[in-house]
Amino acid sequence: MVREVLDLLRAAEGGLLLDGTVGLGGHAAAWLAAAEGARVLGLDRDGEMAERAAANLAPFAPRFRVVQGTFAEARRILRECEESRADAALLDLGANSVHFDDPARGFSFAGGPLDARFDRGAGETLAALLARIPEEELADALFLLGGERHSRRIARALCAERRRAPLRDAARLADVVARASGGRRGSRIHPATRTFQALRMLVNDEMGHLERGLPEVVGCIRPGGRLAVLSFHSGEDGRVKRFFREGARAGRFRLLTRKPLLAGEDEVARNPRSRSARLRAVEVAEGVEA
Repeated sequence: MVREVLDLLRAAEGGLLLDGTVGLGGHAAAWLAAAEGARVLGLDRDGEMAERAAANLAPFAPRFRVVQGTFAEARRILRECEESRADAALLDLGANSVHFDDPARGFSFAGGPLDARFDRGAGETLAALLARIPEEELADALFLLGGERHSRRIARALCAERRRAPLRDAARLADVVARASGGRRGSRIHPATRTFQALRMLVNDEMGHLERGLPEVVGCIRPGGRLAVLSFHSGEDGRVKRFFREGARAGRFRLLTRKPLLAGEDEVARNPRSRSARLRAVEVAEGVEA
């Protein structure tokens, strides 16, 4: 939804974009191409992604800077980069397709170590989390973060399996989940999809980062600037919706999207992941202080 993002953020006017989840730099490149004076400060928790984004944006040097870091600490990073306020900000939540393509990262069902961290230099791996999480807490996470209706059954099976041998391989984890849920591998959606989503979100504290990051990023935007958020999970979209509406009622924001914008049929055909995308945006009101 690059065009919709650029239109909402008024990319043609240029200025500084704070791209809080820069990924491979697709949105950042489009922003830089939209106006000669446009600049980008891109952040990504994944240092490998930050390096790839910087390489992809090289044709736009020196109008961009990419830093490994989280948007939940955006104000500190902005100060360290000697910037005051951004003219616009973007959060494209969730994992990048690159994460799923590399079995060594542990995000997919293809096998490989159970890591699933965005930042492989911080926090515990998925294998470590599965070794110590109580069954009830695991079941709650599968239901709340993954919408998995078989969460209790799957959590019970995973805890039984780890008693036999530590869970360390993604393919083995997927097989245990598939058997426990009664799902079939031939169905359109792999039976472990919701479980893997929930575990990834839990390992990376994605809801916590969003909770802390929304007010943090707003504090980086000048009055009259704009914030757009792309979410791919109903819980994330619900949190963004509440934050925006509460801010609008308090006079801090002007809603630019009363309802979320969805990807069109053509985009979904090109990129199936966009099927679940929800885009919301606000304008920061005059007089709002960081």
